[in-house]
Amino acid sequence: MKTISQQLPDYFEYFEDGTQYYLRQVQYPQDIPLLHQWMHEPHVIPQWQLNKSELELQVYFDKMLADDHHRLLIVGIDGKDVGYTEIYEGKRDRLSRYYDGDDNDLGWHLLFGDKSVFGKGFLRPTIRLLSFYIFEHSKAKKIVGEPDHTVKPYAAVVAELCYESQRLIPMPEKTAMLYYCFRETFYNKFGDYYQTSQQQLADQPAKLLSVT
Repeated sequence: MKTISQQLPDYFEYFEDGTQYYLRQVQYPQDIPLLHQWMHEPHVIPQWQLNKSELELQVYFDKMLADDHHRLLIVGIDGKDVGYTEIYEGKRDRLSRYYDGDDNDLGWHLLFGDKSVFGKGFLRPTIRLLSFYIFEHSKAKKIVGEPDHTVKPYAAVVAELCYESQRLIPMPEKTAMLYYCFRETFYNKFGDYYQTSQQQLADQPAKLLSVT
């Protein structure tokens, strides 16, 4: 029987203001050189701490892909791979030690590896992409998050996107802010965005992606 995260699709596409956003399953080992490059970017190292050799990253991602409470995905904008995200099951993640979770809770971690996307207004649509990906393909009533509480820009952005701060939680490598994004609240505010995206997808053939 497939786990909650295994039931999520390998590919998901979302349009906002004429821009294409997509998620695709990490292809192993083909994506390792790209992930290696991103993990060594100065802006990525402090939060992810995965600035390791390609061989070490191969071992890391091999284990991660075998873990059935995660989905590892590449984030793309207008046909270009620009980032990486991990979708995880909250109740089966270490986060479950810090909050009283629901069996269907899902969360995500996100990095933009390609610096060319900085400052172009892509973060909010990308978070909507992740939120729709989860809510449209699972029974999750809420999305959970636990970013480092010192990352103030994150706090400002997610508050606009229906991610509600709950409380600080002490974790080994950081003091995190626990966030909840409730399905009903999110769709009350952004449901029209998804309908518009679906219409745009219907008006043009979806890009075919071969996943090996």
